[in-house]
Amino acid sequence: MAMQYDVKAAYTTTDAAMVTYRARIKGAYVAVSSAGTDPVTFYDNASAASGTILLQVGANAAGCHTVVIPGEGILAENGIFCDTGSAAAVTLFYG
Repeated sequence: MAMQYDVKAAYTTTDAAMVTYRARIKGAYVAVSSAGTDPVTFYDNASAASGTILLQVGANAAGCHTVVIPGEGILAENGIFCDTGSAAAVTLFYG
């Protein structure tokens, strides 16, 4: 199997569908302005915050946090929806 090199990015400040087709989560950059208890949650869903949870990132410390996914990333068969939780902004890297 060949390695995948094409990586794209999507940005949001609110809950949103970030990718509407099959893709792999490669990483994320999460900006938290004030600490909260709700994590950033990525769902395997192109239109809503429901279904299989692919990844949760804590947002309990103010600052900017980088998440690197090893290997080929996390497969989202149905697209990627982001519930921003307590984060002020989220950048998703996918391919």
